[in-house]
Amino acid sequence: MEFKSAKIQWSICIIWMALLSLCFSMISCDSESTTDQKRSSSYVSPSINYKGQFRKGYVRKSVSTNKNAIRNQARSKYYYETRGKYRRRK
Repeated sequence: MEFKSAKIQWSICIIWMALLSLCFSMISCDSESTTDQKRSSSYVSPSINYKGQFRKGYVRKSVSTNKNAIRNQARSKYYYETRGKYRRRK
């Protein structure tokens, strides 16, 4: 009789270990999704508009989620537009 109860306890122990490992794996998968992921560009397939004109396919760049993205873009644009202005006047 003791042999059957030990066998039942062992099977219950295995079931609990399986359930705990399943819970831990679900928690680890959930924490992975909250990390900051880089956005990738997407491809827009070619199409025909309402006038019947063909529109070529192109790659749409990803949009930045940084709050200073517009300011940084304007600074960069100004820098590259005015970069050689004073060197050419010599």
